[in-house]
Amino acid sequence: MGKYTSDCCFKHFIEPNISGKLLIFLSRLIFTITFIIFLFPTFVFGQQKTLGLTKNISGGLEDGYVLFAPMFSKTTYLIDKCGKKVHSWESDYIPGLSAYILPDGSLLRTGRTQDTFFDAGGKGGIIEKIDWEGNVIWSYILSNDSLIMHHDIYPMENGNILVVAWHGISKSRAIAKGRIKETINMSKLWSESILEIKPTGKSGGQIVWQWNLVDHIIQDVNFSKPDYNVISNHPELMNINFDPNPFLDWIHINSIDYNKSLNQILISCHNTSEIWIIDHSTSTAEAASHSGGKYGKGGDLLYRWGNPQAYNKGTSSNQRFFYQHNAQFITDGYKDGGDIMVFNNGLGRVPSYSSVEIIKPPTSGVGVYSQSFPFGPTTQKWIYKDSIPVKFYSNLFSGASRLSNGNTLICDGVAGRFFEINSQNKTVWEYKNPVAANDEILEDGNVGGSSVFRCTFYNRAYSGFNGKTLTPMGPIEKKSYNYSCPFVAVDNVLPYPIKLMPANREKKVSVNTVTEIFFNERVFKGNIGNIKLYENSLLKYKIPIESAQILVTGNNVSVILDYHFENNKQISISIDKGCFKDSSGNEMLALDSADWGFTIGSETKLDDIVKNRLKGIYPNPTNGKIRIPYETNEPKVEIINNVGQVLKLVISNKTNRELEVDMSDYSNGLYSILVNNQFIQTLIKE
Repeated sequence: MGKYTSDCCFKHFIEPNISGKLLIFLSRLIFTITFIIFLFPTFVFGQQKTLGLTKNISGGLEDGYVLFAPMFSKTTYLIDKCGKKVHSWESDYIPGLSAYILPDGSLLRTGRTQDTFFDAGGKGGIIEKIDWEGNVIWSYILSNDSLIMHHDIYPMENGNILVVAWHGISKSRAIAKGRIKETINMSKLWSESILEIKPTGKSGGQIVWQWNLVDHIIQDVNFSKPDYNVISNHPELMNINFDPNPFLDWIHINSIDYNKSLNQILISCHNTSEIWIIDHSTSTAEAASHSGGKYGKGGDLLYRWGNPQAYNKGTSSNQRFFYQHNAQFITDGYKDGGDIMVFNNGLGRVPSYSSVEIIKPPTSGVGVYSQSFPFGPTTQKWIYKDSIPVKFYSNLFSGASRLSNGNTLICDGVAGRFFEINSQNKTVWEYKNPVAANDEILEDGNVGGSSVFRCTFYNRAYSGFNGKTLTPMGPIEKKSYNYSCPFVAVDNVLPYPIKLMPANREKKVSVNTVTEIFFNERVFKGNIGNIKLYENSLLKYKIPIESAQILVTGNNVSVILDYHFENNKQISISIDKGCFKDSSGNEMLALDSADWGFTIGSETKLDDIVKNRLKGIYPNPTNGKIRIPYETNEPKVEIINNVGQVLKLVISNKTNRELEVDMSDYSNGLYSILVNNQFIQTLIKE
């Protein structure tokens, strides 16, 4: 019968015929193997991925694709949430730095040219439009000794492109404007311009609007020179001598965003650690002045936030941004919609760490900022940082964006790492760029590839993917370790209004208006609740959700009343929780009457509405063009898809008091037709 003995902490069963030396050898061999397994479990149980998809938690992820352009690669990639490439575009240029997928499926991409005068981080110089098949169908070079595109662009719905450009100001002009002579060590000071370019032909562009920072400066150094004044009294202007240093790149704008409904441009100014908002409704002449435009301030700053030291207010203790990137308006209808999200790099912050932050600018009206100085608001609305802050630090590049399900996609630019966090700040998805410099594809197991300026998410339903093949081609990284991808797109997004008609705070609303609600998705009536209407804060009507007066079509809800509103009345509407739900049973939260109110205009007469009534839109359903008849004045027409987006209207003909609208390029589905801001009917595109 055998006996037991122990060697270190392991017990071994010893057969009687095994010698003592062999026993010791086997014992030590077993210990060594066990120790190796303990230290390196991946050798036995499968390797730990270091590139590509490294984390994917089933459920609750936003379903779609992520676009990114590795910093030193001529290829731009589109991946799915399983970390597999579904498409890519080739260019002759490394990024310069941003890229976007347009609604037609083409890629709008910036590239870095060989300019010799402007040579600094973020340099671009060329903008290309590359179709889905990889053909360059438009290119535009903006690179000379006076101007060069850098960092970022923004594609507008009208087909034009907003472009950030360095603007070279001669040394003599800068000094004449009040710049301290000793801070200019070369022939030019680099200022900033924003251009709106209308593409023409295959390689042309027309500048249809522009804004130049040099038109909006102030200085307090020399009273005999222009723009001399007390800087702290004029935060709408930029101190030309703020933080004087020998660097030519004075401001270093690194991102641009555009809010169509406000007609405002948001920019991130790296070297001042601020964000600025300017008015885009101006003419170019007004943009060079201090008056004019929708907001009456010309091209002066409508709003700024992040570092009041830039306008001689506050101290370093008041500084909130530290060389931030990717300032953007959060999409209306999303969580925190209309607020501003920024990637705060944290360079120079003690200790050094990065964060993603949201601010809600104070307003006294739509797009009118009631900023108190040095800060308004005094604190950020929301901040994400690592539980151990210094573990998340990207001193350059980077960005973040809010997704429709409330999650946030973050690009740790220096590390080339993308990750998605949920509303509890838990990381539910992570991807590490496997593309190194010169388009080298790394093998799994290596450290990450090159940095990435920014990554951008596109929902699977994005129009740019209509009719396109997005078949997963496998991971980008070479010799990818085997992994499973339990991606499940769980619908946990509550239905919420993305557009109210009449709009909140709208005035002079017609007496017989139909109230309309457009949701982020298709909705259905719930089982409980009421819609309540108030006149001058007094409850007038309470309509049960089951009432036939409440009509639901796709993502549109119409409330049909059997009376006309009275003139000069303030109307407000509230909706109880549970009135509407989506196909997954998620219920809409309550809408307070304080969030939806409008005023009936006294000069509006019923006859004015009748004069523009429609005879009926036909054909319906349609597979191409529709005709919209009218009797007198040509109406304003809007076509809205099932997610509430107002689509581009193509009027192909106007004859015999009829508008012919071409819907050939629209996807099949349900559309809402609005005429003169009122819902008319639902149209089916087949």
